[in-house]
Amino acid sequence: MSLKHVPGSKLHVSEPNPSWFGNPPNEKKNPHWDIATSENWLKSRFHFSFAEYSNYQNSNFGVLRVMNDDFVQADRGFGTHGHANMEIITYILQGKLAHKDSMGTEEALGRGSVQFMTSGRGVRHSEFNHEKEKGLRFIQTWIVPRKSGLVPNYGSFDPDGDNSKNVCTSRNQWRHLVSDIQDRSTDTPVQIEQDANLYVAEMDDGQSLDFQLKDNRMAYILCAEGSVKIRDGTDNEVTLQRHDGCEVKMGGNLTFKAIGSEKVEDGTNLSAHVLMFEMAHVEGAGRSDL
Repeated sequence: MSLKHVPGSKLHVSEPNPSWFGNPPNEKKNPHWDIATSENWLKSRFHFSFAEYSNYQNSNFGVLRVMNDDFVQADRGFGTHGHANMEIITYILQGKLAHKDSMGTEEALGRGSVQFMTSGRGVRHSEFNHEKEKGLRFIQTWIVPRKSGLVPNYGSFDPDGDNSKNVCTSRNQWRHLVSDIQDRSTDTPVQIEQDANLYVAEMDDGQSLDFQLKDNRMAYILCAEGSVKIRDGTDNEVTLQRHDGCEVKMGGNLTFKAIGSEKVEDGTNLSAHVLMFEMAHVEGAGRSDL
């Protein structure tokens, strides 16, 4: 098993012109904007090549093609735009993300929720922060599907909704939120057309969680909030801070220990908030520029 730390400082930071996505000019004097985070309407951190960031040494991790850590200021968003042939999974960390698409779906979800689209043969949608006094942060990932031309589809998970009954939403436990639709051994609220899984954990200070990564599998881990120490079965160890990633290759036991402290949206203190995308091992996967 190998662990490769991807520091947040090595991520590409993008702050695009507001007009590109149909937004009015920035409001730097708006008291409800988080100017400490960014003076721009959007601040994105790209874990892989995307938009203006082109790096052939960091184009994907297996079937994981895109992971963007996005912060959107109050009353701003992405105007209607198109997608095709990607499984798009969006995990919300702060605020409410309002989704509207060409399939007739319209939904706004908050912290701990997942919005999902099979874009397939083509779909158009918008993503907006309609809150007037609060920023929005979410993690959007694109996963390459097992085949092209799929029928577009939308799905979601709301920890306070009806489809949360089979998911443990308490802290200090893994939440299995996304799985392969062809995997009959598990039942998750979101299912995608690819052999990949999403596990999420919110951890209190000093708590530990284990995860057994199977042989011929690999994982990409994101520390979304707080800080976490990860150790494998041979005592290799990495410490992840907010925004850091970690590539894990081949099977073995992983131990996650929460060591940070961060006040989160509900006003409570959280030590670590971890997202882990698990998938089939691909030889040569991972960044070659670190």
